[in-house]
Amino acid sequence: MKGDVSKKRIALKTGVCVFVLALVALPAVFISGVYGYLPALFTLGAVLLSFVYMRILKANLRYEEISDFQDCRRETEVGFTVKLRNLSPLVFPRLEPVFYISDIFGDDDTVTSQNITLGPREERGFEFTVRFDHIGSYSAGIKKIIVHDLLGLFTCELRNTKRHRVDVSPKIFDVSSLDVSQTVLTESERQLAPTALDGVDYIGVREYVWGDPIKTIHWKLSARGDTYLTKQFESYGVIGVSVLLDFFSPHYDADTLMSVFDAVVESGLSIGSYAEENGMEHEVVYRNKNGETRRVGYGRGPGYADIVSDMPRISATDGERRGAELLQNEAGSRYSHGTIVYCTANPTAETADILSELKLRRKHPVLIAVIPETATGKKRDELMRPLRSLEYDGIPYYVLSSARELGGGERAV
Repeated sequence: MKGDVSKKRIALKTGVCVFVLALVALPAVFISGVYGYLPALFTLGAVLLSFVYMRILKANLRYEEISDFQDCRRETEVGFTVKLRNLSPLVFPRLEPVFYISDIFGDDDTVTSQNITLGPREERGFEFTVRFDHIGSYSAGIKKIIVHDLLGLFTCELRNTKRHRVDVSPKIFDVSSLDVSQTVLTESERQLAPTALDGVDYIGVREYVWGDPIKTIHWKLSARGDTYLTKQFESYGVIGVSVLLDFFSPHYDADTLMSVFDAVVESGLSIGSYAEENGMEHEVVYRNKNGETRRVGYGRGPGYADIVSDMPRISATDGERRGAELLQNEAGSRYSHGTIVYCTANPTAETADILSELKLRRKHPVLIAVIPETATGKKRDELMRPLRSLEYDGIPYYVLSSARELGGGERAV
Protein backbone atom coordinates (compact mmCIF):
# COMPACT_ATOMS: atom_id res chain seq x y z
CA MET A 1 0.00 0.00 0.00
CA LYS A 2 2.80 2.43 0.98
CA GLY A 3 4.69 1.54 -2.21
CA ASP A 4 1.63 2.33 -4.35
CA VAL A 5 1.22 5.73 -2.64
CA SER A 6 4.90 6.58 -3.27
CA LYS A 7 4.60 5.63 -6.94
CA LYS A 8 1.53 7.85 -7.31
CA ARG A 9 3.36 10.77 -5.72
CA ILE A 10 6.35 10.33 -8.04
CA ALA A 11 4.06 10.11 -11.06
CA LEU A 12 2.22 13.27 -9.95
CA LYS A 13 5.47 15.20 -9.42
CA THR A 14 6.77 14.05 -12.80
CA GLY A 15 3.57 15.17 -14.50
CA VAL A 16 3.69 18.59 -12.84
CA CYS A 17 7.35 19.06 -13.83
CA VAL A 18 6.65 18.13 -17.46
CA PHE A 19 3.73 20.58 -17.53
CA VAL A 20 5.83 23.43 -16.06
CA LEU A 21 8.71 22.77 -18.48
CA ALA A 22 6.32 22.83 -21.39
CA LEU A 23 4.79 26.07 -20.12
CA VAL A 24 8.10 27.90 -19.73
CA ALA A 25 9.25 26.68 -23.15
CA LEU A 26 6.31 28.28 -24.94
CA PRO A 27 7.80 31.85 -24.99
CA ALA A 28 10.89 30.53 -26.77
CA VAL A 29 8.63 29.22 -29.53
CA PHE A 30 6.65 32.43 -30.05
CA ILE A 31 9.23 35.08 -29.11
CA SER A 32 12.45 35.24 -31.05
CA GLY A 33 15.61 36.34 -29.34
CA VAL A 34 17.04 35.99 -25.87
CA TYR A 35 13.89 37.21 -24.13
CA GLY A 36 12.02 34.12 -25.28
CA TYR A 37 14.42 31.93 -23.31
CA LEU A 38 14.36 33.95 -20.09
CA PRO A 39 11.48 31.99 -18.43
CA ALA A 40 13.21 28.68 -19.18
CA LEU A 41 16.57 29.97 -17.96
CA PHE A 42 14.98 31.44 -14.84
CA THR A 43 13.19 28.15 -14.07
CA LEU A 44 16.34 26.12 -14.65
CA GLY A 45 18.32 28.47 -12.39
CA ALA A 46 15.68 28.23 -9.67
CA VAL A 47 15.72 24.43 -9.81
CA LEU A 48 19.53 24.33 -9.67
CA LEU A 49 19.56 26.83 -6.78
CA SER A 50 16.99 24.77 -4.89
CA PHE A 51 19.09 21.64 -5.33
CA VAL A 52 22.31 23.33 -4.12
CA TYR A 53 20.36 24.88 -1.23
CA MET A 54 19.22 21.40 -0.15
CA ARG A 55 22.77 20.00 -0.24
CA ILE A 56 24.05 22.88 1.90
CA LEU A 57 21.28 22.24 4.43
CA LYS A 58 22.16 18.55 4.66
CA ALA A 59 25.82 19.38 5.34
CA ASN A 60 24.83 21.71 8.20
CA LEU A 61 22.33 19.49 9.97
CA ARG A 62 23.24 17.84 13.29
CA TYR A 63 21.07 15.56 15.40
CA GLU A 64 21.20 13.81 18.75
CA GLU A 65 19.13 10.90 20.08
CA ILE A 66 18.23 10.75 23.77
CA SER A 67 16.50 7.63 25.05
CA ASP A 68 15.91 5.69 28.23
CA PHE A 69 15.59 2.07 27.17
CA GLN A 70 17.46 0.65 30.16
CA ASP A 71 14.37 -0.47 32.08
CA CYS A 72 11.81 -1.22 29.42
CA ARG A 73 9.00 -3.65 30.11
CA ARG A 74 6.39 -5.07 27.80
CA GLU A 75 3.39 -2.81 27.13
CA THR A 76 4.98 0.20 28.82
CA GLU A 77 5.61 3.52 27.08
CA VAL A 78 9.13 4.90 26.83
CA GLY A 79 10.08 8.43 25.82
CA PHE A 80 12.52 9.00 22.95
CA THR A 81 13.82 12.51 22.24
CA VAL A 82 15.53 13.76 19.09
CA LYS A 83 17.37 17.10 19.05
CA LEU A 84 18.00 18.77 15.67
CA ARG A 85 20.41 21.65 15.17
CA ASN A 86 20.83 23.91 12.13
CA LEU A 87 24.42 25.19 11.87
CA SER A 88 23.71 27.36 8.81
CA PRO A 89 22.07 30.82 8.43
CA LEU A 90 19.56 29.23 6.06
CA VAL A 91 16.02 27.99 6.73
CA PHE A 92 15.07 24.32 6.55
CA PRO A 93 11.69 24.47 4.75
CA ARG A 94 10.91 20.86 5.61
CA LEU A 95 12.62 18.14 7.61
CA GLU A 96 11.25 14.63 8.05
CA PRO A 97 12.87 12.50 10.79
CA VAL A 98 11.88 8.83 10.38
CA PHE A 99 11.85 6.70 13.52
CA TYR A 100 11.64 2.90 13.47
CA ILE A 101 11.25 -0.08 15.80
CA SER A 102 12.19 -3.57 14.65
CA ASP A 103 10.33 -6.72 15.56
CA ILE A 104 12.09 -9.68 17.18
CA PHE A 105 12.71 -11.14 13.73
CA GLY A 106 14.79 -8.10 12.70
CA ASP A 107 12.27 -6.55 10.29
CA ASP A 108 10.92 -3.01 10.62
CA ASP A 109 7.71 -3.32 12.61
CA THR A 110 6.76 0.31 13.30
CA VAL A 111 7.90 3.32 11.29
CA THR A 112 6.75 6.84 12.19
CA SER A 113 7.77 10.23 10.82
CA GLN A 114 7.19 13.88 11.64
CA ASN A 115 7.44 16.98 9.44
CA ILE A 116 9.09 20.05 10.97
CA THR A 117 10.81 23.29 9.90
CA LEU A 118 14.05 24.65 11.31
CA GLY A 119 15.13 28.31 11.35
CA PRO A 120 18.66 29.71 10.98
CA ARG A 121 20.97 28.48 13.79
CA GLU A 122 17.91 27.01 15.47
CA GLU A 123 17.92 23.96 17.74
CA ARG A 124 14.71 22.02 18.28
CA GLY A 125 13.75 18.87 20.08
CA PHE A 126 10.73 16.66 19.73
CA GLU A 127 9.65 13.45 21.42
CA PHE A 128 8.33 10.10 20.31
CA THR A 129 6.43 7.89 22.71
CA VAL A 130 7.56 4.34 22.09
CA ARG A 131 5.54 1.32 23.15
CA PHE A 132 6.87 -2.23 22.99
CA ASP A 133 4.04 -4.76 22.97
CA HIS A 134 6.20 -7.88 23.00
CA ILE A 135 9.24 -9.04 24.96
CA GLY A 136 12.54 -9.73 23.25
CA SER A 137 15.57 -7.96 21.85
CA TYR A 138 14.88 -5.13 19.42
CA SER A 139 16.66 -2.29 17.71
CA ALA A 140 15.14 1.18 17.58
CA GLY A 141 16.00 4.79 16.83
CA ILE A 142 16.22 7.32 14.02
CA LYS A 143 16.37 5.45 10.73
CA LYS A 144 16.99 8.50 8.56
CA ILE A 145 16.26 12.23 8.26
CA ILE A 146 14.84 13.39 4.93
CA VAL A 147 15.78 16.93 3.85
CA HIS A 148 13.52 18.65 1.29
CA ASP A 149 14.49 21.47 -1.06
CA LEU A 150 12.77 24.87 -1.41
CA LEU A 151 10.62 23.90 -4.37
CA GLY A 152 9.68 20.45 -3.14
CA LEU A 153 11.32 18.78 -6.15
CA PHE A 154 14.27 17.05 -4.49
CA THR A 155 15.02 15.16 -1.32
CA CYS A 156 18.18 13.80 0.21
CA GLU A 157 18.58 11.48 3.16
CA LEU A 158 20.82 11.65 6.18
CA ARG A 159 20.98 8.01 7.24
CA ASN A 160 21.70 6.97 10.80
CA THR A 161 23.93 3.92 11.16
CA LYS A 162 23.68 3.88 14.95
CA ARG A 163 21.25 1.33 16.37
CA HIS A 164 19.87 1.31 19.89
CA ARG A 165 19.47 -2.17 21.32
CA VAL A 166 16.36 -2.54 23.43
CA ASP A 167 15.83 -5.57 25.69
CA VAL A 168 12.16 -5.59 26.62
CA SER A 169 11.56 -7.37 29.93
CA PRO A 170 8.59 -9.65 30.58
CA LYS A 171 5.73 -9.03 32.94
CA ILE A 172 5.57 -11.24 36.00
CA PHE A 173 2.17 -12.42 37.18
CA ASP A 174 0.96 -13.65 40.54
CA VAL A 175 0.33 -17.40 40.31
CA SER A 176 -0.46 -17.98 43.99
CA SER A 177 -4.15 -18.48 43.22
CA LEU A 178 -3.46 -20.95 40.41
CA ASP A 179 -3.70 -24.65 41.19
CA VAL A 180 -0.26 -25.26 39.73
CA SER A 181 1.40 -23.07 42.37
CA GLN A 182 -0.30 -24.88 45.23
CA THR A 183 0.60 -28.23 43.69
CA VAL A 184 4.22 -27.21 43.21
CA LEU A 185 4.49 -26.08 46.81
CA THR A 186 2.84 -29.25 48.12
CA GLU A 187 5.07 -31.54 46.10
CA SER A 188 8.17 -29.70 47.24
CA GLU A 189 7.09 -30.04 50.87
CA ARG A 190 6.56 -33.77 50.42
CA GLN A 191 10.16 -34.13 49.38
CA LEU A 192 11.34 -32.76 52.69
CA ALA A 193 11.19 -36.32 54.01
CA PRO A 194 14.66 -37.82 54.70
CA THR A 195 16.36 -39.19 51.60
CA ALA A 196 19.85 -40.30 50.67
CA LEU A 197 20.58 -36.62 50.12
CA ASP A 198 20.24 -35.94 53.83
CA GLY A 199 22.70 -38.63 54.88
CA VAL A 200 26.23 -39.58 53.88
CA ASP A 201 25.25 -42.33 51.44
CA TYR A 202 26.84 -40.94 48.30
CA ILE A 203 29.14 -42.51 45.71
CA GLY A 204 31.70 -39.71 45.36
CA VAL A 205 32.24 -36.04 44.60
CA ARG A 206 32.87 -33.92 41.53
CA GLU A 207 33.56 -30.26 40.81
CA TYR A 208 30.55 -28.02 41.35
CA VAL A 209 28.82 -26.92 38.13
CA TRP A 210 26.65 -23.83 37.85
CA GLY A 211 23.05 -24.92 38.37
CA ASP A 212 23.79 -27.77 40.80
CA PRO A 213 21.68 -27.58 43.97
CA ILE A 214 23.52 -25.80 46.77
CA LYS A 215 22.39 -28.52 49.15
CA THR A 216 24.62 -31.06 47.37
CA ILE A 217 27.87 -29.15 48.03
CA HIS A 218 30.34 -31.10 50.19
CA TRP A 219 31.42 -28.21 52.41
CA LYS A 220 34.18 -30.03 54.33
CA LEU A 221 36.03 -31.23 51.23
CA SER A 222 35.42 -27.91 49.44
CA ALA A 223 37.09 -26.03 52.31
CA ARG A 224 40.34 -27.94 51.68
CA GLY A 225 40.68 -26.85 48.05
CA ASP A 226 40.21 -23.88 45.73
CA THR A 227 36.88 -24.98 44.26
CA TYR A 228 33.51 -26.22 45.41
CA LEU A 229 32.82 -29.96 45.29
CA THR A 230 29.37 -31.46 45.02
CA LYS A 231 28.17 -34.90 46.14
CA GLN A 232 27.21 -37.55 43.60
CA PHE A 233 24.31 -39.85 44.44
CA GLU A 234 22.90 -42.88 42.71
CA SER A 235 19.47 -41.35 42.40
CA TYR A 236 17.43 -38.76 44.20
CA GLY A 237 14.91 -36.01 43.64
CA VAL A 238 16.09 -32.50 44.48
CA ILE A 239 13.70 -30.27 46.35
CA GLY A 240 12.58 -27.45 44.09
CA VAL A 241 11.28 -26.51 40.67
CA SER A 242 12.76 -26.66 37.19
CA VAL A 243 10.96 -24.54 34.59
CA LEU A 244 11.71 -25.62 31.01
CA LEU A 245 11.00 -23.26 28.11
CA ASP A 246 10.42 -24.42 24.53
CA PHE A 247 10.72 -21.84 21.74
CA PHE A 248 9.26 -23.83 18.86
CA SER A 249 5.75 -23.00 17.69
CA PRO A 250 3.28 -24.11 15.04
CA HIS A 251 2.89 -21.73 12.09
CA TYR A 252 1.13 -18.45 12.92
CA ASP A 253 1.42 -14.89 11.64
CA ALA A 254 4.32 -12.78 12.99
CA ASP A 255 2.29 -10.93 15.62
CA THR A 256 0.76 -14.16 16.96
CA LEU A 257 4.20 -15.77 17.13
CA MET A 258 5.46 -12.88 19.26
CA SER A 259 2.40 -13.19 21.52
CA VAL A 260 3.07 -16.92 21.90
CA PHE A 261 6.67 -16.14 22.84
CA ASP A 262 5.41 -13.67 25.47
CA ALA A 263 3.08 -16.28 26.96
CA VAL A 264 5.72 -19.05 27.10
CA VAL A 265 8.37 -16.85 28.72
CA GLU A 266 6.09 -14.98 31.12
CA SER A 267 4.36 -18.18 32.27
CA GLY A 268 7.67 -19.85 33.00
CA LEU A 269 9.26 -16.86 34.73
CA SER A 270 6.13 -16.19 36.80
CA ILE A 271 6.18 -19.74 38.15
CA GLY A 272 9.93 -19.48 38.78
CA SER A 273 9.39 -16.20 40.61
CA TYR A 274 6.73 -17.88 42.78
CA ALA A 275 9.19 -20.66 43.65
CA GLU A 276 11.82 -18.11 44.64
CA GLU A 277 9.40 -16.22 46.88
CA ASN A 278 8.56 -19.44 48.68
CA GLY A 279 12.21 -20.28 49.34
CA MET A 280 12.38 -23.25 46.95
CA GLU A 281 15.37 -24.23 44.86
CA HIS A 282 14.48 -23.22 41.32
CA GLU A 283 15.93 -22.81 37.88
CA VAL A 284 14.83 -21.78 34.40
CA VAL A 285 16.18 -24.10 31.71
CA TYR A 286 16.27 -23.27 28.00
CA ARG A 287 18.41 -23.48 24.87
CA ASN A 288 19.96 -20.09 24.16
CA LYS A 289 20.77 -18.39 20.85
CA ASN A 290 23.85 -20.56 20.40
CA GLY A 291 22.00 -23.81 21.11
CA GLU A 292 23.58 -24.14 24.56
CA THR A 293 21.52 -25.35 27.50
CA ARG A 294 21.28 -22.61 30.10
CA ARG A 295 20.17 -22.98 33.72
CA VAL A 296 19.54 -19.74 35.54
CA GLY A 297 17.97 -18.73 38.83
CA TYR A 298 16.91 -15.22 39.79
CA GLY A 299 18.58 -15.17 43.18
CA ARG A 300 22.02 -16.13 41.89
CA GLY A 301 21.96 -15.29 38.20
CA PRO A 302 21.03 -12.58 35.67
CA GLY A 303 17.88 -10.46 35.74
CA TYR A 304 14.83 -10.78 33.53
CA ALA A 305 16.14 -8.55 30.73
CA ASP A 306 19.45 -10.46 30.56
CA ILE A 307 17.63 -13.79 30.46
CA VAL A 308 15.37 -12.66 27.62
CA SER A 309 18.26 -11.18 25.62
CA ASP A 310 20.00 -14.58 25.77
CA MET A 311 16.95 -16.45 24.47
CA PRO A 312 16.54 -17.31 20.79
CA ARG A 313 13.70 -16.00 18.68
CA ILE A 314 10.61 -18.16 18.59
CA SER A 315 10.53 -20.21 15.41
CA ALA A 316 7.96 -22.17 13.43
CA THR A 317 10.54 -23.68 11.08
CA ASP A 318 13.58 -24.59 13.18
CA GLY A 319 14.06 -26.61 16.36
CA GLU A 320 10.89 -28.70 16.49
CA ARG A 321 12.51 -31.39 18.66
CA ARG A 322 14.74 -29.17 20.79
CA GLY A 323 12.08 -28.76 23.45
CA ALA A 324 11.42 -32.51 23.58
CA GLU A 325 15.17 -33.20 23.81
CA LEU A 326 15.48 -30.68 26.64
CA LEU A 327 12.63 -32.38 28.48
CA GLN A 328 14.07 -35.84 27.81
CA ASN A 329 17.45 -34.81 29.19
CA GLU A 330 15.75 -33.51 32.31
CA ALA A 331 13.87 -36.79 32.67
CA GLY A 332 17.13 -38.74 32.56
CA SER A 333 19.07 -36.40 34.84
CA ARG A 334 19.97 -37.52 38.37
CA TYR A 335 20.07 -33.96 39.58
CA SER A 336 16.82 -32.54 38.23
CA HIS A 337 14.39 -30.95 40.63
CA GLY A 338 11.38 -32.78 41.98
CA THR A 339 8.87 -30.55 40.15
CA ILE A 340 9.36 -29.97 36.43
CA VAL A 341 7.19 -27.37 34.68
CA TYR A 342 7.31 -27.51 30.89
CA CYS A 343 6.12 -24.40 28.99
CA THR A 344 5.54 -24.94 25.28
CA ALA A 345 3.36 -23.88 22.36
CA ASN A 346 3.87 -27.25 20.70
CA PRO A 347 2.39 -30.03 22.87
CA THR A 348 2.95 -33.35 21.09
CA ALA A 349 2.46 -37.04 21.75
CA GLU A 350 6.22 -37.27 22.35
CA THR A 351 5.97 -34.52 24.96
CA ALA A 352 3.13 -36.40 26.72
CA ASP A 353 5.16 -39.63 26.75
CA ILE A 354 8.18 -37.92 28.35
CA LEU A 355 5.97 -36.27 31.00
CA SER A 356 4.49 -39.69 31.79
CA GLU A 357 8.02 -41.07 32.08
CA LEU A 358 8.82 -38.31 34.56
CA LYS A 359 5.78 -39.32 36.58
CA LEU A 360 7.02 -42.92 36.69
CA ARG A 361 10.38 -41.64 37.95
CA ARG A 362 8.51 -40.15 40.90
CA LYS A 363 8.93 -36.62 39.61
CA HIS A 364 6.06 -34.16 39.50
CA PRO A 365 5.59 -32.88 35.91
CA VAL A 366 3.34 -29.94 35.02
CA LEU A 367 2.55 -28.78 31.47
CA ILE A 368 1.79 -25.20 30.45
CA ALA A 369 0.45 -25.34 26.87
CA VAL A 370 0.21 -22.00 25.05
CA ILE A 371 -2.45 -22.18 22.35
CA PRO A 372 -3.50 -18.78 20.93
CA GLU A 373 -7.12 -17.91 20.27
CA THR A 374 -6.38 -17.81 16.54
CA ALA A 375 -5.77 -21.58 16.61
CA THR A 376 -9.26 -22.89 15.95
CA GLY A 377 -10.97 -25.91 14.42
CA LYS A 378 -8.76 -28.80 13.32
CA LYS A 379 -5.58 -27.00 14.30
CA ARG A 380 -6.74 -26.57 17.89
CA ASP A 381 -8.01 -30.16 18.04
CA GLU A 382 -4.63 -31.40 16.85
CA LEU A 383 -2.81 -29.43 19.56
CA MET A 384 -5.23 -30.55 22.29
CA ARG A 385 -5.21 -34.26 21.36
CA PRO A 386 -1.93 -35.22 23.17
CA LEU A 387 -3.26 -33.69 26.41
CA ARG A 388 -5.87 -36.43 26.85
CA SER A 389 -3.21 -38.95 27.88
CA LEU A 390 -2.02 -36.54 30.57
CA GLU A 391 -5.49 -36.60 32.12
CA TYR A 392 -5.33 -40.40 32.22
CA ASP A 393 -1.93 -40.30 33.96
CA GLY A 394 -3.02 -37.65 36.44
CA ILE A 395 -0.53 -35.05 35.15
CA PRO A 396 -1.76 -31.46 35.60
CA TYR A 397 -1.78 -29.23 32.55
CA TYR A 398 -3.01 -25.72 31.78
CA VAL A 399 -3.99 -24.32 28.39
CA LEU A 400 -3.36 -20.57 28.07
CA SER A 401 -3.61 -18.06 25.27
CA SER A 402 -1.62 -15.48 27.26
CA ALA A 403 0.19 -15.25 30.59
CA ARG A 404 -2.64 -13.05 31.90
CA GLU A 405 -4.66 -16.25 32.30
CA LEU A 406 -2.30 -17.57 34.97
CA GLY A 407 -4.83 -16.65 37.62
CA GLY A 408 -3.45 -13.51 39.26
CA GLY A 409 -2.68 -9.90 38.48
CA GLU A 410 0.60 -8.37 37.38
CA ARG A 411 3.30 -8.18 40.02
CA ALA A 412 5.69 -5.29 40.50
CA VAL A 413 9.29 -6.38 39.88
